[in-house]
Amino acid sequence: MQRRCQVWAVLNVTPDSFSDGGRYLDPAAALLRAKELVRGGADVIDVGGASSRPPGKTYGGGAEPVSLEEELRRVVPVIQQVVRELGARVSIDTTRPEVARAALRAGASIVNDVSNGATEALLQVAAEAGAELVLMHNRGDGSVAPPNSVYQDVVEEVVAELSAAAVRARCAGVASKDIWLDPGIGFAKTAADSLAMIAAVPQLARAGYRVLVGPSRKSFIAAVEADAGVSPQSTPLERLGGTAAAVACSVIGGADAVRVHDLQVMRQAVLVAEALFAARGRGRRE
Repeated sequence: MQRRCQVWAVLNVTPDSFSDGGRYLDPAAALLRAKELVRGGADVIDVGGASSRPPGKTYGGGAEPVSLEEELRRVVPVIQQVVRELGARVSIDTTRPEVARAALRAGASIVNDVSNGATEALLQVAAEAGAELVLMHNRGDGSVAPPNSVYQDVVEEVVAELSAAAVRARCAGVASKDIWLDPGIGFAKTAADSLAMIAAVPQLARAGYRVLVGPSRKSFIAAVEADAGVSPQSTPLERLGGTAAAVACSVIGGADAVRVHDLQVMRQAVLVAEALFAARGRGRRE
């Protein structure tokens, strides 16, 4: 039977996100983009009002801090419009319990926590609302530098730390069926670590929770190009091919959803990957 992998579309209502900062900061532009995403078949629209890009070689000092009031101002009106006018499923990308609570009241049904469940209060907000919860693996500020990026075995440690976060979420009252695990591509991980985690999606899937993978436009793609001697390396907007390859690998590995910027192209990649998975073994000569 053909599996069904969800496609989550990114909607950054920020001025400084790494690949599309500023394009949808205006609520009218955000709603117009959300309409395009719904028409394009997005299963979930993931709304974020504070960039989470980590500090380091790729992104310099990382994201600028955003006040609680500003994050609320950016996301709540957009979520209200997207849910009421379009009937879309919405995820709120935040680490703040106050923002998560306001977003859920505005109509969101998923909390996307890029801190790996670091804040007990955020877990409780999700539990009280009966919301789904994404736990994305991360360490510290997410920078790709010691001690964050020091692993003896990146796959075993990431799976263990995500599983521990899931236990914390369950203890806070989040149902197991509502928990998603995200390997955190590019966060506290070198390019080699990120590649290892994409290849290890089958192992992560065996942890017993649904799996979301977000490789879209990430810097590991440029690192692969650099290792291959490609010069100059691609910018985020030029990483469609690398993203599609990572998406396909994630789907075949057992991911239940992928989080992407380029919806139509990646939806096609998902559909073909699912068809290839379903076709395994067909027509094989004995």
